[in-house]
Amino acid sequence: MSYQSRDRLLGASDLYVSPAGPSGWRQRLALTFAVWRQRREMRRALMQMDARSLRDTGISPAAAAYESGKPFWERMGDLR
Repeated sequence: MSYQSRDRLLGASDLYVSPAGPSGWRQRLALTFAVWRQRREMRRALMQMDARSLRDTGISPAAAAYESGKPFWERMGDLR
């Protein structure tokens, strides 16, 4: 496990707004923007990876191209 995969911006539980989540609409809005920003950055990084790096991580080039073409408001799919 690499340092980058352990040090994520948001945890899996932060990606979903639940009754136990942020109480105010401003907090929910800020969380939504943070999730969208993270998705955009991850897709940009995925778009810039070369074929060798994709192969090393177990991601097919077709899956990477499909995922990097999605808009930021759509969830990340399974890349394997």
